Amino acid sequence: MILGYVEQPSPVAGDALTLRVATDAPRFRVEIHRCGDGLELVDRTGWLPGSDAPLHLPWHDWGVPNTGLRGEPLAPWPAHRLAVGAGWRSGVYVAVLVEGDDTGHDRTAPDRTTPDGREGRALFVLRPRTPTAPILYKLPLLTYHAYNLAGGEPYDAARQTGQWCFYNVPRAREVPIPFPPGVGLHRPGGGTGATPYDVFNTDPFDPSPRQTFVHWDAKFVAWMERAGYEADYCTDVDLHRGGQDLLAPYRVLVSVGHDEYWSDAMRDAVEAYVEGGGNVAFFSGNTSWWRVVFDDALTFSRRQFWHEAAGPPENAFVGVSFRNGGERDRDDHPVPVGYRVQHADHWVYTGTGVRDGDVFGERGYVVGYECDGAEFDRADLEAGRAVTPTGADGSPKDFTILAVGDTRPSGWGFGNAAATLGLFTRPGGGTVFTASTADWARVLANGDDPVVDRVTRTVLDRLSRAAS
Repeated sequence: MILGYVEQPSPVAGDALTLRVATDAPRFRVEIHRCGDGLELVDRTGWLPGSDAPLHLPWHDWGVPNTGLRGEPLAPWPAHRLAVGAGWRSGVYVAVLVEGDDTGHDRTAPDRTTPDGREGRALFVLRPRTPTAPILYKLPLLTYHAYNLAGGEPYDAARQTGQWCFYNVPRAREVPIPFPPGVGLHRPGGGTGATPYDVFNTDPFDPSPRQTFVHWDAKFVAWMERAGYEADYCTDVDLHRGGQDLLAPYRVLVSVGHDEYWSDAMRDAVEAYVEGGGNVAFFSGNTSWWRVVFDDALTFSRRQFWHEAAGPPENAFVGVSFRNGGERDRDDHPVPVGYRVQHADHWVYTGTGVRDGDVFGERGYVVGYECDGAEFDRADLEAGRAVTPTGADGSPKDFTILAVGDTRPSGWGFGNAAATLGLFTRPGGGTVFTASTADWARVLANGDDPVVDRVTRTVLDRLSRAAS
């Protein structure tokens, strides 16, 4: 068994990183791969001394001494300092951990064709020393950790052992000591290398766990690199810490898949960025659903849904909300849901050849696991008329709905029960586009829907272009 994590989730090219590893092997080595259109080996270490260490508790920094549930000492995970090449490109990287024996031979044979794995992996993002790309791609590290069981079994209240995340937090009486509500960033998992809590909620289209890098983000990143798009990379922790300064050099911020957890600082930075003329493209669903706060530099808690917080709900920020979309678990509702086009003459549809009333993405079930919507009058939809947002749920009145994925005929959904793809533009010139579904990246990567492909290219091309 070997588990690890990178202490700095997003080092800068030319700096160093601290890899913390616990293993029952006498030695191990590290292969660092860049995750683009496949895995590219960029560096490997020699043999490093292996040392075991216990699993710590969900809110702990696992790199320092801690105390367990029964007062037992928890030794810190051993640290290994690794150089980061000055010439390494910005991107998502995975450290593949290879166990060795006492004779200098590999004891394990990791799969080097995928960044995915329940152990033996550690994910990090490399930021550029000098931003050069027009696109900034943000990885949803907070969402990964919100579901992360960090290499342990789910908490067992009877035995008072195991790990928890935000989705299986035990009741106070089920834990022998008082415990804080947060989870930490310094522990295995967070994209790969551990098992997410909801691994049982299998995707009928892709067996990889949803709350991991490989499920959505890796697909979109690979597509972008095949298509020739230049992007720099960051995590949402960088956005929380760096704010507008992080965003300022870029023309568009891109978010993909399941970008569920947002702090006030993250949202404030992006809203100011858009007001100042920056653009955002959300190829994601269930976006900005939970409001989180950082209890300290490494631990965060979820406080409430954004629409329950003081101030404007998530619609005012993204254009849409999970409240008027919904969730399709496993294969509970097999009737496919695609997007029905309206305003086919809009620039988003340039080169697609679609007409009003056409449906795209249905064969791939583009409106799948989780989706978001803006409230509209369903009588218009049922009469075949173009729908417009009522604004009653907080969606901007100038949010242009370009496609509707009606989930009611398939038997699922919340509120208005319809995903609404669209966009709005702020007075300062910044545009916010939302695909409003988590499964956009999967359909895009499959390459069998030309409309999904063309819309993605058009949005990226337009929003990443320098202001005239």
